[in-house]
Amino acid sequence: MPKSVKFNREKVIEDVMELFWKKGYNRTSMQDLVDVTGLNRSSFYNSFGDKFSLFEEAIKHYQQRQNSMLKASISEAKSPKEAIVSLFRGISEDIRSGNQKGCMLTSCASEMSHDPKIKDFLVDNKDRVVEVFAALINGAQELGEISQRKDPKTLALYLFSSLQGLRVTSMIEPNLEAVTDQILSVL
Repeated sequence: MPKSVKFNREKVIEDVMELFWKKGYNRTSMQDLVDVTGLNRSSFYNSFGDKFSLFEEAIKHYQQRQNSMLKASISEAKSPKEAIVSLFRGISEDIRSGNQKGCMLTSCASEMSHDPKIKDFLVDNKDRVVEVFAALINGAQELGEISQRKDPKTLALYLFSSLQGLRVTSMIEPNLEAVTDQILSVL
């Protein structure tokens, strides 16, 4: 009977996510994955399949983490518009405090969107985030916080795109308060 390998799967996924986030898919070697997981190659393959399967788990884990942050921002806000502002201000503060890794999913889009499975995942993620923004914008419009003349879907896509751009720009420029202010001025 083969020996079973015991490890904390969630910790391994978190560590692998950080590795892929830092190096990207193509620059991460199997040896890098073996090193970060602490598993030998056969245990790695038995536990995760292959590098691509583990990458998929890592980006899903990242997405769940980001979704939790978005939900927290929404639930703590006093109004829909405040939820949007709070999210952007929180990201700006995160960048200013030294987190200049960018967005893992944005980096993934640049590197891996040629793969149909990854592209479908990224499009689905974009659609869900745009839906959340559109719902917040609709709510803010009902409260008179945002002009009714603005199309919620278009504004939501703008916010999504701006959020992605903010994260990419943060990799080379940490002082983005004025840019964040400009993004939020469209509300």
